[in-house]
Amino acid sequence: MERGKLIADRYELIDRLGRGGMGEVWAARDRVLHREVALKLLDLDGTAHADLPRRFEREAVAAAQIVHPNVAALYDRGVHDDVLFLVMEKVDGQTLTARLQAESPFPLTRAVAVASGICTALEAAHRARVIHYDIKPHNVILTADDLVKVIDFGIAGFVQAAFTVARSSRLTPAGTPEFGAPEQFLTERGDERSDLYALGGMLFTMLAGRPPFTGHNSIAVVRRKLDEDAPSLDAFRPGLPPEVTALVAELLERDPDRRPRSAQQVQQRLRALLASCTTAEAPTTAIPPPPRTRPMDVTRREPRPPTPDSWNRASTDETPFTPDALLPRRFTNDLSIEFARIAEGTRLVREAGSGELTEELTRRDCSEVVAAVYSELPGPEATPDHLVLISVQVFAFPDVATAQDAHGYLGDGGGGWRLTMWSARDGGGLVPCPDEVYRSFRWRYFWRKHRYLTTAFAYRADLTNDGSIGPWLTAAARRAAVSGGPQNHHGS
Repeated sequence: MERGKLIADRYELIDRLGRGGMGEVWAARDRVLHREVALKLLDLDGTAHADLPRRFEREAVAAAQIVHPNVAALYDRGVHDDVLFLVMEKVDGQTLTARLQAESPFPLTRAVAVASGICTALEAAHRARVIHYDIKPHNVILTADDLVKVIDFGIAGFVQAAFTVARSSRLTPAGTPEFGAPEQFLTERGDERSDLYALGGMLFTMLAGRPPFTGHNSIAVVRRKLDEDAPSLDAFRPGLPPEVTALVAELLERDPDRRPRSAQQVQQRLRALLASCTTAEAPTTAIPPPPRTRPMDVTRREPRPPTPDSWNRASTDETPFTPDALLPRRFTNDLSIEFARIAEGTRLVREAGSGELTEELTRRDCSEVVAAVYSELPGPEATPDHLVLISVQVFAFPDVATAQDAHGYLGDGGGGWRLTMWSARDGGGLVPCPDEVYRSFRWRYFWRKHRYLTTAFAYRADLTNDGSIGPWLTAAARRAAVSGGPQNHHGS
């Protein structure tokens, strides 16, 4: 493939990000939703089999159901010129491989925090009955603010199926020799516990500065993994808490039945470790990491199951004030129409509206807003003729009482003001809507949850004044507003 080529009449290839035995990865431009994406072209020449397209479809559709802050979203899939392709969220950051090369081994707290972020992603995937099969440092990205993102869900599972069907010498079983579970290199395909084994190998590597098994080639590594028990982490990093070494040892058990049964169980233990190790860091010989202007916040971003009274506790103050923490990437409204986030950002409150509004919000200690734009995705239930767009803003106030007061103010019109309505800038980013949008038929919906107030405006792309589309706009605005707030941070 070459730069500028159009895939499926929609995705324009911009820059090649990588090339491997499976094919190529490109930065691409989605000409329909006007956003950058990562596009993976899967070159499975020599594995032709009538069952592969069905397997490819099944794996991709299943992976697309995972909507979670710690998982790079899968947007689309298809076939172009007999080449299978997958369209994914483009994540800007540094792979864990690169971070380990610069800073290995990690301090205990950092290693456990990253492992917890990976485990959170596995929890979400396993709930959707999706197994990764290739958890390794190269498939984990740490963003600039240290959010953990796991990539390539749905891809490794399909390649494993292709290998099983075709037995091509050009493909290896899903799973990298250093991190894949032993059963993946036998006749079994593995299950959720295979991902947990790989997580154990990742935690071992972050703490020891090397993977648990090494060898002069891949076959030697796999042979050792099949014949030997994993070495003790203590042998490479003495002085760690026994709870850490015990967890790693259990995750690296050769027999899947002797490993923890679920990612949820592992996550509970990782969180307990985080709570204890932040007060007593174990010794490390790692090169000191570069100075940071603020502490690593991977743990703050982990979705946590809400307790019954969670909305009435100050714990919601810990929710990061970012689009990913407060707004879902996708949602489906009550009319079974799916929407995708196409632009987002954090703005000063003076950009949230005009006139009296800025003064009133500032008086209530609201200084910033999270804003986003959603676009309706084509489908059988889609709005007639033109897609619906939604402008969403999330306001945060110091407490419930202030939020209630602001809700009353915004709800009754508050005098001579109007809220900003946002659209997506061509090329990415937010831009205020022109006056024509305000003059079109639109629908506004407010929603308050704890100290957060969300407002959503839905309008149709052709800026019609036809009131017959009211039901579509109402359903869109309501679901967008209800989806906003810290419940997204909790994974719901």
